[in-house]
Amino acid sequence: MEELRRLSIQYYQNTVGIRFFGIKGGIFLIFSTPFLLISLYLDFELHAENIMLLPISVCVFLWAQAKKEYDQNLIRHLSFYSHLESKKVSDHKALYLHELTYHVAPSLFETMKIFKEIVETNNKNGNFVLDNIGYHFSKFLYDPESKSRILSLIIYLISLIAILTVIKPESQYSIYQVMQDVPWDVVQSYFLFSLFFIIFGYFLIVLPIMFIVTYVAVPILLKFSSLAVLSRFFISELNRYSYLEQKIQSTSVSN
Repeated sequence: MEELRRLSIQYYQNTVGIRFFGIKGGIFLIFSTPFLLISLYLDFELHAENIMLLPISVCVFLWAQAKKEYDQNLIRHLSFYSHLESKKVSDHKALYLHELTYHVAPSLFETMKIFKEIVETNNKNGNFVLDNIGYHFSKFLYDPESKSRILSLIIYLISLIAILTVIKPESQYSIYQVMQDVPWDVVQSYFLFSLFFIIFGYFLIVLPIMFIVTYVAVPILLKFSSLAVLSRFFISELNRYSYLEQKIQSTSVSN
């Protein structure tokens, strides 16, 4: 377990960090902030959805340039360990993981299985001592083995609430009649508006949130997280790049 923690910290320190944006990437992020604020102001204050597409497009372009700088700096840093000329971050991460864990198992998949089993064994055999206070406190709050009983209780409560609140209303209107009375042009306008709202919402809400979570929130959370969180992150990375290192090595040998 201690080896897993050591490797998790080492991998995190060499692959995750806002510092990989560099000066150039940081400038892109700084210049993108006003465009993001302008687009939010145009949307929520002036309700000018058509005009706000221009500043949000500029913001997304600057984020793409910042991400490019991040990837280039990360590749430059990892190439010291991987000795690759590849331009893919995944290739460098896979070989770095392989070099980092080769003493555990010859492949990333086997290493992932070993560490996963170690974590499961450690969780099942946590002694009732002060060092394991976090584990026993979480078990006190919620035990995964009681999931079925909790689910059954929730279903019973929902059924009880439904029985107490459902009242059959007396209405002279039919839902089918209402649907037939709706004009076709109204239906078309509704679907076109829904399509525009989905695309608009993705670029304005989902894409910025994904960028901030990936390159800002995750590094900060991992920086201040416990070793257990870092270990889960490390195992997820092993699972993500499993077998990729073998493909890269075979390609390098053939070349």
